[in-house]
Amino acid sequence: MSVYNDRELSSQSRFSVRKRAACRFSRGFTLVELLVVLAIVAVLLAVASPNYDSIISGSQVDESRLGLATSLALARTEAIKEGRSVKLCAGTFSAFCNPGEEWQIGWQLRTLANVLLQVVQRDSDDPAISFVCGGTPQKDLQYLSSGLRSGTGDCVFTISKNSVSKTLTISPTGRVRMN
Repeated sequence: MSVYNDRELSSQSRFSVRKRAACRFSRGFTLVELLVVLAIVAVLLAVASPNYDSIISGSQVDESRLGLATSLALARTEAIKEGRSVKLCAGTFSAFCNPGEEWQIGWQLRTLANVLLQVVQRDSDDPAISFVCGGTPQKDLQYLSSGLRSGTGDCVFTISKNSVSKTLTISPTGRVRMN
């Protein structure tokens, strides 16, 4: 059994009242503090939003460029492996390479004997693609059985979306270079 004198009880109760009072005021945030934090977050989001759009566009351009580079590597590899020419051409819907189709809808890989090797379909919101050889827009590219690209001079694929633009350059030796 414990015995307390009045002085101990009164100091204990005063101490516990003070402790409870201090805890009551430090349980959370005030409305003003929350509003200040929300205002800061809103300002940061407004500043970061334009940069986020260019990051997304750059990522989509890189993805399209990598897909195109992969198809070019496959075309060159198949030409060497099979010992016959392989053509990469714009479009995905025709049974043959159709010069009227655009790179924007996709591309297909075919042997000159019209054996289909690969079809890549693209969405309408994917980055734009243009292909130029010697200053002239082209709808196809051919790898010879030696792995060389037909034609002379460099050919350039340009992939762009919004303000982001990147290129793929194909040398006459068939080598693909990402610029």
